[in-house]
Amino acid sequence: MSEPKILGQFQLEHRTIQVSGDDGNAGTVWLRRVHPDPPMALGCVVELDSSTPRLRLYRAEWPDALREQAKEQTLAIWRSARP
Repeated sequence: MSEPKILGQFQLEHRTIQVSGDDGNAGTVWLRRVHPDPPMALGCVVELDSSTPRLRLYRAEWPDALREQAKEQTLAIWRSARP
């Protein structure tokens, strides 16, 4: 199995977050903080192709507004990567 393709990245407060997946075709993408160091897997957004995508974070405790912003930014990147 190949590594997921990097679809894009966005800024969220002081973080730079990278979004990766399989060319935007699957309903799941993975989030990874690439700045500040050290890089860290943050979680994923699942069910992107549904009306209620879900952000699943591994460890981060973010307020609801920040979670929603991360989900919306991720959705925009995923949609732009779709064929």
